[in-house]
Amino acid sequence: MSARLLISALLGGALAFVAGVGGPGLAANATLPSPLRIGGAEASAPLIDLVVLGDSYASAATPFDRGSLNLLGAPSVCARGPAWPRLLDPSSVRISLTHVSCSGAMIPDLLDRRMRAGEPVQVQALSEATDLVMLAIGGNDTGFSEVFSACRFESLEQCAEVAARVSPRVDALTGSLVRLYQEVLRRAPNALVIVVLYADSLPSAGTPGLDACESLRAPGDELSDADLLVIEEWGEAIGASVAEAIAAVADPRVQVADLADAFAGHRICADEPWQWGRDGAIPFHPNAAGHAALAVRLTQLLDQLAASGAIPGAQ
Repeated sequence: MSARLLISALLGGALAFVAGVGGPGLAANATLPSPLRIGGAEASAPLIDLVVLGDSYASAATPFDRGSLNLLGAPSVCARGPAWPRLLDPSSVRISLTHVSCSGAMIPDLLDRRMRAGEPVQVQALSEATDLVMLAIGGNDTGFSEVFSACRFESLEQCAEVAARVSPRVDALTGSLVRLYQEVLRRAPNALVIVVLYADSLPSAGTPGLDACESLRAPGDELSDADLLVIEEWGEAIGASVAEAIAAVADPRVQVADLADAFAGHRICADEPWQWGRDGAIPFHPNAAGHAALAVRLTQLLDQLAASGAIPGAQ
């Protein structure tokens, strides 16, 4: 897994994270959101139950109020908008989507606690009837928002210092992910579980023209080439944790959707970027075009998995 593959994941809830998350006091059950029928498959196609878990990479495609986390024009305390889960459109299956991903989520928000009033613990959406689970999580657990902020606004030395200081959280990530994957498998014993990785979005250090890229660099708010290298090293460590967790679980029902090249030609600083930059509506998150591109790739994967018989209920 490349380092930049993880950048969107690591920032998947950074803005919402600093706005605050819930804790054990919010552990009571809450009402699940109503399932959504998505896609345009024919009425004769099998209907599968899909649950999407995760952070803002899977929840928010449109701007939201950073104080309330309400989508502008579409209230939701988790900022769930028309992100890739709602844009999936396989031809081989119809989808009943239960979408519980939440901006700012950490692994405990999937397993142990409600993030905010009215929101469920995310794994409560799983059951024996679940056919497919797609999840994207991990960046907020590692303190990456702190690292990224230091690299944007502070000196290179501070960027590296913060990365070193929170590195124990990266070391702990493998164990947390193992626990998560095992609990998802337990609660959804008949489901296929897809760990959704993330499209490369930041340019490589040394890419020509970066100094003129306003989406990446401005006085007092920039990611220099040296900062990008620190972030790349950090991303490699987190990527290794994800891979180790999947290997440790060693269950064929856990598969990976690798979207590394989904933004090829459309990374930040490209002519038509599929991710907001530093001054975007949701900085360093996929924009509407990015979520549409991710949905296309994941739709193709769903059709392939359905054709192979890997998705329960799709036969």
